[in-house]
Amino acid sequence: MRSSSEIPEDHPVKQLFRTLTERGLIQADLRDKDLLLYIANLLVDFMFVDNVYRMTDTTGSRLNYLVDMLQQATETEMPVKKTYYKHIGDYSLFTLGMFPESLSRPRRLLSANYYADAGRIGYQTAGDLESNWQITLVFRKLADEFERCVVSLNWVREYTCDPFYQYMFREWSIT
Repeated sequence: MRSSSEIPEDHPVKQLFRTLTERGLIQADLRDKDLLLYIANLLVDFMFVDNVYRMTDTTGSRLNYLVDMLQQATETEMPVKKTYYKHIGDYSLFTLGMFPESLSRPRRLLSANYYADAGRIGYQTAGDLESNWQITLVFRKLADEFERCVVSLNWVREYTCDPFYQYMFREWSIT
């Protein structure tokens, strides 16, 4: 799987997501460099669909639903448990921020509140299991400011859905 760490810092897509995330965080009245870098890197990571659905069960099958991810995380042993809870936070934040309409599809039975609770718990648990205090601090910020992070990603979504910017993204081969 590809990650944001494989993409050079000066790559246009990283710069674009950093700028958009910063503006989105300002719209949500959050000015935090840790959150900015984390969320911008999350957007870059989740450009690759394989990263959105990176969690697998014990047979190696991809987990597509939040409830399955939560069940797998509770059944998993350390140190993988931390990675699973982090992903649950990331998946919930990304879904609520960038694709909230996906929760209103006919076969989706989970509410936005359920996703928000799962995201907060995911980040809080990942932080509790993390040994690096700096990373723990970032996870705690994500848990505490989860709703405002969602609002900032909602702003990024609205901005990137604007037809003018979609045209520009195509012209620059960003999409």
